[in-house]
Amino acid sequence: MKKILLAALLIVPALAAAEQRIGVVDPIGALQQADEFQDRFGKLESSLKDEQSRLDRLGGDVEKLRGRLEKEGMTMSEDERQDLQTQGQQKMIELQNLRQSAQRKLNKGQQEILEVMEPKLKQAVETVAERENLDVVMNAQAVVYVQSNMDITDAVTKQLNSMK
Repeated sequence: MKKILLAALLIVPALAAAEQRIGVVDPIGALQQADEFQDRFGKLESSLKDEQSRLDRLGGDVEKLRGRLEKEGMTMSEDERQDLQTQGQQKMIELQNLRQSAQRKLNKGQQEILEVMEPKLKQAVETVAERENLDVVMNAQAVVYVQSNMDITDAVTKQLNSMK
């Protein structure tokens, strides 16, 4: 009798698990493919174009100073060489500061985009899960293997695009 009861207890969870419908979503992929995310990210990149131009220009200036030091450094007076090195160091500091500032702006902009998009992503996943009659939706990064028919990433992206 105990063996039958034990066997029944082991089979019941297996049967319950077999009845559950599971979906898998790549939330980052779904977001990156969404129209609103691409629009917002494009605007963020556009807002950073001035910084990128300044970074390129400063990088070019630093390279010119290095090249000049390499070519003419031996024929320059100590004061000229020192002055050129000081200019190079100042440009490098300016370049590093600008790079850090641009990185901070990028990080802040990305965070703002995620703050807006995260609730929409959650809602889209819930809508698709309900429509597909799914019991569980898992993050694709946490799954080692999944059959392609369980991946709802495209459906979530389509849902995000329809939410506008």
